Amino acid sequence: MGITVIGITHPGQVGALPGGTNVLVLADDGTYADEFLDTDFRAHQLVVRAHGRGSAFFGVADKARELGASRVFFGGFRDVSTEEDPVLLLDDVIAFNAPFARRMNDWVRPASAYGDGLVTWLTENAAKAGLRVVQPTSVGIH
Repeated sequence: MGITVIGITHPGQVGALPGGTNVLVLADDGTYADEFLDTDFRAHQLVVRAHGRGSAFFGVADKARELGASRVFFGGFRDVSTEEDPVLLLDDVIAFNAPFARRMNDWVRPASAYGDGLVTWLTENAAKAGLRVVQPTSVGIH
């Protein structure tokens, strides 16, 4: 198993961690960085500068790419497969594997993706590329 990157926007989002090498990445505007770094979560801990959901997501995704992560979770941990085929999971957590990340890195990032249009950007580009998107029946994802 490779590196798992778990992106969070608040230290309170850290829960149970999977086995293997974990890297917690706090996407933050400086509000929680000290609290996060002063807490031992039994994982590698990094902070990226972010302002807003899309900015936080891309900060975590870019750091995961730099680290060569096999799985990436944004908003907490959810156990999903590390299949060889690209897959995106949209639920209360946004999760994707390394093959999906490689494809995602080629997509143009419009300004709307840094704001409320993040999930729309992800799903539209995945559909255009013929990639699998798993969206369990959850209310409130837009």
